[in-house]
Amino acid sequence: MKYELKRLPKSEVKLMIEVTVEELQRHKEKAAEDISKEVKISGFRPGRAPLHILEQYVDKKEILAHAYEIAVQMSYAEAVVKEKLQVVSRPKIKFISDTTKDGEPLKFEAEVAVLPEVKLKGHKDIKIPKEEVKVTEKEVTEVIEDLKKHYTEWKDIDRPVKKGDRVEVDFEGFEPSAPKAATPAKDAVPAKAAIPDDLKPIPSTASKNHPIIIGENTMVPGFEEEIVGMKKDEKKEFTLTFPKDYHKKDFQNKKVLFKLELKRIEEGIAPELNETLIEKITGQKMSVEEFNKDVKRNIEAQKTQKAEQDRENKYIEELLKKVEVEVPEALIDEELDFIIKDMEDDLLRRGLPFDKFLEHTKMTLEKLREKYKKEAEKRIKTRLAITHIIDEEKINVTDEEVEKEVAKIVELYPEEQRKKIRDGIYTDKENFKIKNRLLIKKFFDLAFA
Repeated sequence: MKYELKRLPKSEVKLMIEVTVEELQRHKEKAAEDISKEVKISGFRPGRAPLHILEQYVDKKEILAHAYEIAVQMSYAEAVVKEKLQVVSRPKIKFISDTTKDGEPLKFEAEVAVLPEVKLKGHKDIKIPKEEVKVTEKEVTEVIEDLKKHYTEWKDIDRPVKKGDRVEVDFEGFEPSAPKAATPAKDAVPAKAAIPDDLKPIPSTASKNHPIIIGENTMVPGFEEEIVGMKKDEKKEFTLTFPKDYHKKDFQNKKVLFKLELKRIEEGIAPELNETLIEKITGQKMSVEEFNKDVKRNIEAQKTQKAEQDRENKYIEELLKKVEVEVPEALIDEELDFIIKDMEDDLLRRGLPFDKFLEHTKMTLEKLREKYKKEAEKRIKTRLAITHIIDEEKINVTDEEVEKEVAKIVELYPEEQRKKIRDGIYTDKENFKIKNRLLIKKFFDLAFA
């Protein structure tokens, strides 16, 4: 076998390979052995019929095609090993010689993406200060008030709606249309424009006995404010303009006329914060003072975690400015496959098939891949840069460290579940996740040291 190696842009290489006639003959004999396992030939056990006998029972072209397949696989693998190439994609094979002719050398080209060279300059100079986490009494009070809302008792009330009330309304949205103005008589006083009766209803804008807590802003801006001051069984019509950044594109900047009827008004009675309520909330007995401290600790833990995540994200953004790497298109395509698959799975969990999502958003798969191409490239660059530093700094995770992490995870579960949880963790996939998580933690510990 002879071959030449040519470096291509974007971390790809081209191998130009020639397999001699003598080598092809050996591959034909191997092809005959493979094919004869599936062919019954009198006097020969499966897989034992020689090439010249098999050619009497099987089309020579079939044997030659299989021989070429074996030749490509073996010669390509041999060239990759000799050149110590770290391939990261399947090769694209292009035949140069005529594959229908026997008795001639096989010539082909194999283009493949290889692990790109990573160049990093000045990454050790990146300094991201640690954010000081503080928890205010106001934050603690707000969290406790939110928790208390789940135990609020509601009772029907006969008065106009005010902020904080829970109401039930019937409503429907219509396309607003300008009323036809009659020609006014001379000196006549202009009358208030009437709303036409032949309004066109807008799909997906109607609801019956729809619950709303006034002030929580769960509806389109301005909707809840229109309800304030209304009385039970009162009807009202009003027009709202949806925000320009509304999540449904069809409604962005759209004017909608709503017809609404107030069916019910309830006033909330917030419970008193005492040990009885605290036990309902937490399932534990503790004093009000202990509960306040516990809430504060939880808020602090959440804010600390977010601050650490923000710090890591800022570091990555700075790191990407210092990395030079040519990302192969094959790696980008592979990452796009992961992104699309994650999106598809997430949509399915929410009950929306992927094809329906594309139809609703008026998006094609090609446009979606183009939209996320930069994100895919960014992810790959990040991984390559981190891997480069991990190798450079010889960061590693021992089996003992993995075992300690597993023990910590298992201890979070009841005694009777621990064996099952431990067995579930000790799979190759879960073990890899834990080891990778510890590796990344060590990486950031070093970066922020």
